[in-house]
Amino acid sequence: DVIKTRLQVGSNVAEPLTINNSSSLVQMHQHITYTSVAKDLYLTSGIMGFFKGTGPRLMSMGLWGTVLSSAYEYLRHVSRKDYEFKYGIL
Repeated sequence: DVIKTRLQVGSNVAEPLTINNSSSLVQMHQHITYTSVAKDLYLTSGIMGFFKGTGPRLMSMGLWGTVLSSAYEYLRHVSRKDYEFKYGIL
């Protein structure tokens, strides 16, 4: 997920493309690949860099699963033919 996010946002991985002979300027071309982002991430953050953001992602997935399951069970209960509305609450 970290590599995918870095690919979407952009990374600071750049490779020289050509050298202009009329001046000493080196033109830089952004060449971003899955491998270059993974290599850059490993070199800057080590193996733990691949697990950045895992906690918030797991918590959001858990919360979403809880809400989805609760909504499903509630709607399953309400949609029964023998369900009676009690206390003015759906």
